[in-house]
Amino acid sequence: MSQLVLSASASLINAASAVLHAPSCWPEPATGLASRIFARAGMPAIPLMSQPLRQTSAALLRRTPEIAAFGYVLDRADADTLALWNEAIEHLRGREIYPADRQSFIFNPIEILGVAAGVLLPSVPTEHREWLAGTIMRGLTQGQFRTPLSRLAAHAALIAVDDAAGRKQPAVALDVQALGTADLTLAAAIYLTFGGPTAGEDAQIEQALMSRSLTQPIPIGDAAEAAALVVLANRAAERAALASDEIGPEERIVALCRRFPLFVGRLQNRQRGRPPFEVDDEYDVQDILHAILNLHFDDVRPEEYTPSYAGNASRVDFYLPRERIVVEAKMTRPNLGQKEAANQLVIDVARYAQMPTVDTLICLVYDPERRCDNPRTLENDLEASVGRLKVRVIVCPQGL
Repeated sequence: MSQLVLSASASLINAASAVLHAPSCWPEPATGLASRIFARAGMPAIPLMSQPLRQTSAALLRRTPEIAAFGYVLDRADADTLALWNEAIEHLRGREIYPADRQSFIFNPIEILGVAAGVLLPSVPTEHREWLAGTIMRGLTQGQFRTPLSRLAAHAALIAVDDAAGRKQPAVALDVQALGTADLTLAAAIYLTFGGPTAGEDAQIEQALMSRSLTQPIPIGDAAEAAALVVLANRAAERAALASDEIGPEERIVALCRRFPLFVGRLQNRQRGRPPFEVDDEYDVQDILHAILNLHFDDVRPEEYTPSYAGNASRVDFYLPRERIVVEAKMTRPNLGQKEAANQLVIDVARYAQMPTVDTLICLVYDPERRCDNPRTLENDLEASVGRLKVRVIVCPQGL
């Protein structure tokens, strides 16, 4: 079963990647939401989302798709764009938000969430947030949101802009199994970015989507859906690798390394305003990795020594004697980018190849500031450059 999950996840990631790398405007509502999904999941965005924002104007910002598109990325906008956006919201507040023909941003999940994302910015006037919260509460009270997805998006937007008011609203659970696949994917995108009103519903959505992916192709309509599916497929593949008896210790460690940024992200975003656990250098990375390995393996030995190579001896970070695996941990820094990390790893590989009790070397390169220009090249080149010793290199986090 695990192999089936891994295969389905890989196919889904490939299909989603093709959608994400197709030519597109930056920003537009779907790409803006996609960027938020990647950020919340701790995954680097695609190259498009690292480019400067396109130009907009007061005339263009009279349209709510344009307001939503720039709302998602307003924290990256210059002062002129921010001023135009605030003027656009002022204009929007003078319009009828619940028209009889229902042609309004309030009923469009991606648009209402884009507006919510924008008004959350501290530089946006408080009255804009208050207006949006009051407008959504009025619609929820009057039963204006007639579809499951419009209601979910409205409730999630309200929680984002006014948590106390949002939590007071009665939550209407989704009939997850009855939702179409496109709606299910959009619901996943909403939960991944903004959360939602019903505890545990995100897990139900994820399970339903991944179950469908085992038996049928998942249609991908836009960048937001693609981003959500990439995140969920990666999670499914990693869980399968960690939970299955079919997966050997090597793949288990690789999966743990891929998820390392998620662990660090949780330590750095603590509840109740508590100070974050900082990960400042390679020693911090090694301590965290040691703790993670101890949860999954009975015998993890630090401070083993390799034979001398080129006149120097080197300490192995972690040695798993039963599995005959060595795990090495590095963290990039101003004087340790991709080239320097590669050079160090080449030397390490030569050292470890002399150890008759080691069959596999797994190298985690934690790259939080994205100093590696081409992480996949670093992984592939080192894995292909050895003889007897099997080498696996994991650079994380990295995007598609």
